[in-house]
Amino acid sequence: MEIEFKGRDVYLDKELTLYDKLALNFSDVLKKHDVNHVYVSGYVALIFGRSRISEDIDMLVEQMPIGEFQALWSSLYSSGFYCHNTKDCYTAYQEYLDKKIAIRFSENDRVIPNVEFKWASNEQHERALANNLEVHIPGGSIVVSSLEIQIAFKLFLGSDKDIEDARYLFELFKERLNQKALIDELAYLEIPLETAKEKLGWQHEP
Repeated sequence: MEIEFKGRDVYLDKELTLYDKLALNFSDVLKKHDVNHVYVSGYVALIFGRSRISEDIDMLVEQMPIGEFQALWSSLYSSGFYCHNTKDCYTAYQEYLDKKIAIRFSENDRVIPNVEFKWASNEQHERALANNLEVHIPGGSIVVSSLEIQIAFKLFLGSDKDIEDARYLFELFKERLNQKALIDELAYLEIPLETAKEKLGWQHEP
């Protein structure tokens, strides 16, 4: 897999996975409605080549009025997606999203993988939306949260799988990472620098 950076754009020459195809197809519908969104968490490692199984890909979406959500919901269904949680748009909006509960969408012929769709509802989510990379892959492009935010967040989650995701991204991009931005994210999540260095194998240069 070849990776080329041009500012905030990343170009990948890769064979698409099932996760990539799902992410592309779902994003295409959101883009038609000018919905601000970003993929986060494990999928950021997966799109850059990490090999592991996942049931879902996580997405943060800027909150929108019910009318706009209804139009998006209709487009998703007409584009071959369905919601696991409910068939009713208003229930999805009022009983799930507005209560900070994610909803899940799959393509009609599948259950797994699925897109975990939730509102950006705190400061960290807003930073993930604002600090992103547009990743160009065969067939289109998708937007993922910044590498520094995702590495820090994965360390914060702390499971073996999450730490391996963080280490994978760090090793792959350590020559390109903004160290100050990474340190700021670690501080925001109250992760000691020494802990991060140990888990990432990071020879930090002040």
